[in-house]
Amino acid sequence: MNYEFGSIEIASQQMILILQDLNTQMPFKNFVIVGDVGCGKSTMAEHIRKTIFKSQPVEILDYTPEMKTLPQPAIYMVSKLQWAQVKPLFETAVVIMMPTLNDRKADIPKLAKFFLQVLCLMHNLPVYKLTEKSVEMICQYDWSGNFYEFESILEAALQLAADEHSRGWIEPSHLNLNLNPKSLDFTVGLKLDEIERRYILQTLYFAHQNRTKAADILGISIRTLRNKINQYREEGYL
Repeated sequence: MNYEFGSIEIASQQMILILQDLNTQMPFKNFVIVGDVGCGKSTMAEHIRKTIFKSQPVEILDYTPEMKTLPQPAIYMVSKLQWAQVKPLFETAVVIMMPTLNDRKADIPKLAKFFLQVLCLMHNLPVYKLTEKSVEMICQYDWSGNFYEFESILEAALQLAADEHSRGWIEPSHLNLNLNPKSLDFTVGLKLDEIERRYILQTLYFAHQNRTKAADILGISIRTLRNKINQYREEGYL
């Protein structure tokens, strides 16, 4: 079964599980959406209103400590920092823990395509797309700023590509990403193939998707690296 959320077909496992659970819910309880700033709480609230409550009126509320009463049914949005403190108030509610953008790597290519379509319309530009290497780059990036950072970087890249008349393509050089090296955290218990994947992807990332350079650093052939990339793409890591 295919699941649509926020105008795209969902591929990430965490979001699929959330949407599967919501399909079993009825419009009688409170719904609480918990998450970091910019993780898509408002989009989830609208999704719940349209798919569960449908024509039934329901309020979407940002929870604040000043709230003395909690109307029911309603859809509440709660920050992750607040959740531990206010959790007892929502014991009978349906709780949705929103994943971060980093937890939704498999959705990033389709999200980027959708955002770029919207941005092109907003700026009266022809359709621009990310090159394959640009897609790999944004899939490997650490999106600590969630969707705010995601949209901002895509908009800046689109503007730069348009200024350079790049014929509808956004190249890695157009993406203003923070490329400061990160330490690799290999905790005891990780499988060797996971350690290998992390190391290969980070090497590719900091080689700006230059496969020849990355293969040279890794000490493997370009063909082996290409096979690894295809494998990671099939597994949802790219």
